[in-house]
Amino acid sequence: FETFGNSIICLFEITTSAGWDGLLNPILNSGPPDCDPHIENPGTAVQGNCGNPAIGIVFFCSYIIISFLIVITMYIAIILENFNVATEESGEPLCEDDFEMFYE
Repeated sequence: FETFGNSIICLFEITTSAGWDGLLNPILNSGPPDCDPHIENPGTAVQGNCGNPAIGIVFFCSYIIISFLIVITMYIAIILENFNVATEESGEPLCEDDFEMFYE
């Protein structure tokens, strides 16, 4: 999540549920040797580069649930729309023009 482009790619990876656990592991690092809690961050009062496990878990779980609900809802809407179009087309009886087109 260091740059905007990396953030978008990471969120896309989480949305597809492909390897999101690999993105969660660095956030769960809360101490040495994986991170340094005493690094100064210029321009902020926050020290260290360790993740916050509680916020990481809440973020990932909520993002996965919300994105899956949106994606699943879109899939269901597309399937129902295609089903409605197919049933409307099959509900119309055949007319003389249809027979003439068939014989040509």
